Amino acid sequence: MKFSVIIPVYNVEKYIDRCLKSIISQHYNDLEIIVIDNGSTDSSGSICDIYASEYSNISVYHIANHGVGSARNFGLSKSRGEFVYFVDSDDYLVGNLFADFADKLVSDLDLVIFSYYNSFEEDLTEKSCTEKSLPFKGSYDKDGFIKIFKELFLSDMLYTVWNKIYRREFLLENNLSFEQYELGEDVRFNLDVYRNVNKIYLSQDSYYVYVIGRNGSAMSGYNPKRLQYQLQELKLVDNLLEDWHLDNSSLDNNVKARILMSNIYNITKQKLPVNKKVKLVKEICKKQDIADFIKNDSSVLNPLIKLLLKCRMYVVLIYLKKTQMILQHL
Repeated sequence: MKFSVIIPVYNVEKYIDRCLKSIISQHYNDLEIIVIDNGSTDSSGSICDIYASEYSNISVYHIANHGVGSARNFGLSKSRGEFVYFVDSDDYLVGNLFADFADKLVSDLDLVIFSYYNSFEEDLTEKSCTEKSLPFKGSYDKDGFIKIFKELFLSDMLYTVWNKIYRREFLLENNLSFEQYELGEDVRFNLDVYRNVNKIYLSQDSYYVYVIGRNGSAMSGYNPKRLQYQLQELKLVDNLLEDWHLDNSSLDNNVKARILMSNIYNITKQKLPVNKKVKLVKEICKKQDIADFIKNDSSVLNPLIKLLLKCRMYVVLIYLKKTQMILQHL
């Protein structure tokens, strides 16, 4: 069997039908679809059971919820395909991913990375869509991958698992699995993959639609621990670059700027009183790593944003970000 598609499912009754349809409608048959109902309390599990009763290549497992990483590990333990692909149950595929890559996936290829779409939705209706495209394409060995790693990482294409296809034996041989973290399992898993990968293929074609704006998703709310996890992940990236004898200073500044602004953006869009938002932004800016970055950086941050941060004009900053959000969705 060529592909194992692994889908953790948790309380996505409005989305799982679209997700599964996008996979079974692929013009390719040599695949199994492993669905892990991760303790759903809505009708997600029963919807998946209906699909399993109609399609012989779909298997559904109902397990207790121990996090998405645990569900993926469970799916990996059940998989039989030569290559493994992870899908998030509120997203969906477009194009013919498996047919297009079937001939490219040779036995010594460890990893495929492809491009994708960001889709902003409200009630399953797409409001806007942008394409995220890789800056490189083609086959790379270990040395070639290391040379382009920093630029790839800053393209935001290396974080997630759903725009990647993994050779199953490569994962097993290197004992690669998902660790139990509240946030950021994808990043940590992939960093272990990159450390061990020997042959990789990059495609600028897009096959996946990542849905932004779903209520109840892990990315829709604000978690104060997110900053801590993100800074830990950045340290892991630094360790990897050091092992590869690559300078990490420019990447560090760029990533810290993105971490800072993404957290401020996330706080801004929450339905909270302004004084509560100000308090949360202030707490972020007091973290030592972030405080040092704001004080010392002179090039990465927008000059106006940097001035507002240095002067601690957090209310103005929040209203500025709010205005930008409104203009983006007009």
